[in-house]
Amino acid sequence: MPKILGAALLALLAAACGQKGDLYYSKDPAARNRASLGQALRPSMPASATPAPEAQVLPPVAPATQPLPLPSN
Repeated sequence: MPKILGAALLALLAAACGQKGDLYYSKDPAARNRASLGQALRPSMPASATPAPEAQVLPPVAPATQPLPLPSN
Protein backbone atom coordinates (compact mmCIF):
# COMPACT_ATOMS: atom_id res chain seq x y z
CA MET A 1 0.00 0.00 0.00
CA PRO A 2 2.77 2.55 0.78
CA LYS A 3 4.30 1.88 -2.64
CA ILE A 4 1.00 2.73 -4.35
CA LEU A 5 0.66 5.96 -2.37
CA GLY A 6 4.26 6.87 -3.13
CA ALA A 7 3.75 6.21 -6.84
CA ALA A 8 0.57 8.31 -6.84
CA LEU A 9 2.36 11.19 -5.10
CA LEU A 10 5.23 10.97 -7.57
CA ALA A 11 2.78 11.02 -10.48
CA LEU A 12 1.07 14.12 -9.09
CA LEU A 13 4.38 15.90 -8.63
CA ALA A 14 5.57 14.96 -12.11
CA ALA A 15 2.29 16.12 -13.65
CA ALA A 16 2.81 19.61 -12.22
CA CYS A 17 6.43 19.81 -13.37
CA GLY A 18 7.04 23.08 -15.20
CA GLN A 19 3.61 24.57 -14.47
CA LYS A 20 3.72 28.14 -13.18
CA GLY A 21 0.80 30.35 -12.29
CA ASP A 22 -2.88 29.96 -12.92
CA LEU A 23 -4.30 28.50 -16.11
CA TYR A 24 -6.26 30.95 -18.25
CA TYR A 25 -7.57 31.41 -21.78
CA SER A 26 -5.34 33.79 -23.68
CA LYS A 27 -7.04 36.79 -25.21
CA ASP A 28 -4.00 37.51 -27.37
CA PRO A 29 -4.92 37.72 -31.10
CA ALA A 30 -1.97 35.45 -31.96
CA ALA A 31 -3.51 32.71 -29.80
CA ARG A 32 -6.79 32.72 -31.73
CA ASN A 33 -5.75 29.96 -34.17
CA ARG A 34 -3.89 27.78 -31.68
CA ALA A 35 -5.24 24.32 -30.95
CA SER A 36 -6.98 23.75 -27.65
CA LEU A 37 -6.06 20.79 -25.47
CA GLY A 38 -9.02 18.80 -26.80
CA GLN A 39 -8.03 19.53 -30.39
CA ALA A 40 -4.42 18.56 -29.67
CA LEU A 41 -5.46 15.26 -28.10
CA ARG A 42 -7.98 14.39 -30.83
CA PRO A 43 -6.74 15.98 -34.07
CA SER A 44 -9.09 15.94 -37.03
CA MET A 45 -8.24 16.08 -40.70
CA PRO A 46 -8.98 19.33 -42.51
CA ALA A 47 -11.92 19.22 -44.91
CA SER A 48 -9.65 19.76 -47.93
CA ALA A 49 -7.37 16.79 -47.14
CA THR A 50 -7.39 14.02 -49.72
CA PRO A 51 -7.43 10.42 -48.52
CA ALA A 52 -4.30 8.33 -48.92
CA PRO A 53 -4.22 6.01 -51.95
CA GLU A 54 -4.94 2.35 -51.38
CA ALA A 55 -1.92 0.23 -50.59
CA GLN A 56 -0.69 -1.97 -53.40
CA VAL A 57 -0.92 -5.67 -52.55
CA LEU A 58 1.96 -7.69 -53.97
CA PRO A 59 1.78 -11.45 -54.58
CA PRO A 60 3.78 -13.62 -52.18
CA VAL A 61 7.36 -14.38 -53.19
CA ALA A 62 8.46 -18.00 -53.36
CA PRO A 63 11.25 -18.85 -50.91
CA ALA A 64 14.73 -19.47 -52.28
CA THR A 65 15.50 -23.14 -52.88
CA GLN A 66 19.28 -22.75 -52.86
CA PRO A 67 21.43 -20.49 -50.67
CA LEU A 68 23.06 -17.51 -52.27
CA PRO A 69 26.78 -17.93 -53.04
CA LEU A 70 29.21 -16.13 -50.74
CA PRO A 71 31.28 -13.38 -52.37
CA SER A 72 34.91 -14.32 -52.90
CA ASN A 73 37.70 -12.02 -51.75
